[in-house]
Amino acid sequence: METPADRHIDGAISQELLKQLAYNEKMSELGRISAGVVHELNAPLSVIISASQLIMREADVPEFVREMVARISSEAMRLSHMTRGLLNFSSQEEAESGGEADVNLTVEFVLDFLDYEAARRGVTLLRKLDYHLPVVEVGANLLKQVLLNIIMNALQAMEELEGGSLMVETVEPEPGKVSIVITDTGPGIPAAALTRIFDPYFTTKKPGEGTGLGLFVTRTLVENLGGSIGVRSTEGEGTTFTVTFAAEES
Repeated sequence: METPADRHIDGAISQELLKQLAYNEKMSELGRISAGVVHELNAPLSVIISASQLIMREADVPEFVREMVARISSEAMRLSHMTRGLLNFSSQEEAESGGEADVNLTVEFVLDFLDYEAARRGVTLLRKLDYHLPVVEVGANLLKQVLLNIIMNALQAMEELEGGSLMVETVEPEPGKVSIVITDTGPGIPAAALTRIFDPYFTTKKPGEGTGLGLFVTRTLVENLGGSIGVRSTEGEGTTFTVTFAAEES
């Protein structure tokens, strides 16, 4: 029999999922607006990149100037890549649970997107990607949301530490499966808390800093997409989340 406490939890989870749906709708609208903005930005960025490459081809350019121009070109290309990524971040097709995603491209986008958040916490984002992986049977927008939730949770946990690193690795643990392994050098999770980390309302954050529903909703989303999520952690050393999805049949 359902208890009042059960109904309270179900209601809170429903509210969290409604917030997620509202967020997806907002991202869809952002995608429509971004198309025009990206076009306006990419035109001058293309000029900057082309001019930089022409300067670097000149034989009599001083070395220090060449290095500065190379940096300008590199940053312009990075910005161009990020602006194009905005067009895919919230497309209506990807907002559906179906579809497919290139895991490596999705990881690259999310890490670029969170670069500032990591830098201001003194965290270095690392990647070790297997570029021979098949695509997975998950909408790219939903996969981005799963990764954003896990990585932001890790960055927040590392905020009080003096620096650290977070590594995202993509692997094929067995034929027909693709895993994303996210490892941080944060404070770790106490053994007593580890078995409850995905429970609704459970949080190791300070009062008022979290709802305790983030990882629960993330696990629910992953499992609804036919995937699995696991965690291992050592207090004082760091935490590793592993998310696994089925690869698309070739």
